[in-house]
Amino acid sequence: MYGSNYKDFFQKALIPIGQNDLNCLKNMEICDFCKHSHWLIALEGNLKSPDVEYYIWKVTIYPSDSNGSFSWNTPYYSSPIYDSIHKAYDQAKTLEKCSKNDKLHSIQIQESAG
Repeated sequence: MYGSNYKDFFQKALIPIGQNDLNCLKNMEICDFCKHSHWLIALEGNLKSPDVEYYIWKVTIYPSDSNGSFSWNTPYYSSPIYDSIHKAYDQAKTLEKCSKNDKLHSIQIQESAG
């Protein structure tokens, strides 16, 4: 991982990218696709405001290599903001299932990528 300033960053286990998803990733021209072999799915938490100790969450998917190296500024997907880590975790589980089935490319998940 390079550079970001996350307050909380919880990544799930790396998931190998299936051929269908890899073909879609190549077409999107996200950084060096040839180096990407896995998905890194993460829950990212940030303070809602500096005055209140209340966190908001999003689910982000990064293409990574087999060691988990990725570039924080080129996500494949970034979810809407969730006010509960439980809601974000449920979304991460759904996306994890899709990625294991080589189906991330078939879901409309690009609404807030990049």
